[in-house]
Amino acid sequence: MRLPLAVLMGVATLCGAPVFAQQQLDFGQGVGVEAEARSVLVIDADRLFAESAFGKRVAAEVDAAARALAAENTALSTELDAEEKALTVERDKLSIQEFSAKADTFDEKVKRIRAEQLTKERELTDLRQKGETRFRELARPVLRAIMDRYKAAVLMDLRAILIALDTADVTDEAIAEINARIGDGSKAESGQQQ
Repeated sequence: MRLPLAVLMGVATLCGAPVFAQQQLDFGQGVGVEAEARSVLVIDADRLFAESAFGKRVAAEVDAAARALAAENTALSTELDAEEKALTVERDKLSIQEFSAKADTFDEKVKRIRAEQLTKERELTDLRQKGETRFRELARPVLRAIMDRYKAAVLMDLRAILIALDTADVTDEAIAEINARIGDGSKAESGQQQ
């Protein structure tokens, strides 16, 4: 005996099984797109940031700053090595007190430079974190629109989920819409309207 589809859907609803309803979407181009209602959607948050134009811009900025810092560290290391060798050569020509004073001054310089370079490294980490935070702020309305489109109550990070159907993953859709809406974020960063 075959039960009518309406009866099966009613039973599924009463039993708590998700029912995927169809919603007609129109993106202003006269072309309708069907979207299934889904109570839970997932995104790969790392990929969302890394593959977005915004994330790529931030990564390029951080990478350029890291390369510049590495070059600066190399130059400083070369300079300090030369200074240390010169101090070693002078050692035999100086009194113990003079050498000790110069060595202490050199050690203080090395400590100061190390502290400055560590601060710059932390600033690089902060630059990336600030970029990710700003990205989430700008992406939130786009992600909310995707949730509304699918009538989703929850949007979760894929890392927090043990298993999910591929149809619940809207990462690619989110990347495309975020790129279309905020681009690389440079206009938002300069205070211009996106």
